[in-house]
Amino acid sequence: MRWEDEQQAFWDWITKPQDLRDSSEDISRMFSPHRGLSQVEALSIYNNAYHQRLINISAELYPILYHTLGDEVYTRLWLEYLAQHPPRPGPMSLLGENLHDFASRHSQFGGLPAMLDIIELETLLIALFDRADQTVFTLADLQRLPADQWPTARWQVRDDWALLHSEFDLEKYWAAMQKFLASDQVQPGDVPFGVERASREALAEGNFYLVRRVQHRMQFQRINAHMHCLLEMLRDGKDFASICAGLAERFPEQDIPTLSLNLLLKAIELELLRR
Repeated sequence: MRWEDEQQAFWDWITKPQDLRDSSEDISRMFSPHRGLSQVEALSIYNNAYHQRLINISAELYPILYHTLGDEVYTRLWLEYLAQHPPRPGPMSLLGENLHDFASRHSQFGGLPAMLDIIELETLLIALFDRADQTVFTLADLQRLPADQWPTARWQVRDDWALLHSEFDLEKYWAAMQKFLASDQVQPGDVPFGVERASREALAEGNFYLVRRVQHRMQFQRINAHMHCLLEMLRDGKDFASICAGLAERFPEQDIPTLSLNLLLKAIELELLRR
């Protein structure tokens, strides 16, 4: 029997409901001791195949990281990671939930800050995608708020967005990588460009990114220091009076009433709040 036929028979035996006693002779013949392989070697085939399948799945979850590192380095990273963090029951999207923490503590990978930011961003893109839908807080909801309740008003944030800080221009790298992946005969690791540091202007603003789900698609965008400050305070449950005070302390040269209202309206426009 050819190896391909043995694989198909093995697959049929373990995946199709049946009385395996009907195939007892074929099963006994296939699983008899192999003269060319020891039992350890035979089991290693399945062990290697199991981990390679996990790595293949991870490469689909982390395509930017995979094509940045290349197959050999990426495989080494994941084999070491899986040795410490084997998959737990649940959706496969949880496979890399501890990857950023593991890589950050790694003696070699921990010294690659751009790679760590790529891991953090792709992990957020995966995690936020699976968050439950929540009713959006709209401009009409805001307009129904009585004027005397504005100072003590608090708004709840949706669960499908997060904030990320980076020293690198991840937007530019992502755009270049998408174009690279769309080309023919792409080889993982054979990327003709690198991750660049953010501009001085962007770093002066903190180079913050808003990572969010939009119509069941994931995206991220750079936001300025004003918006980042507002979103952090909204996420911390601050009331509007405290938000205005926080903005005034951080940006004393700004017209705070106008700034705070415009930022709040922008957060509503981006559908970051929930009713």
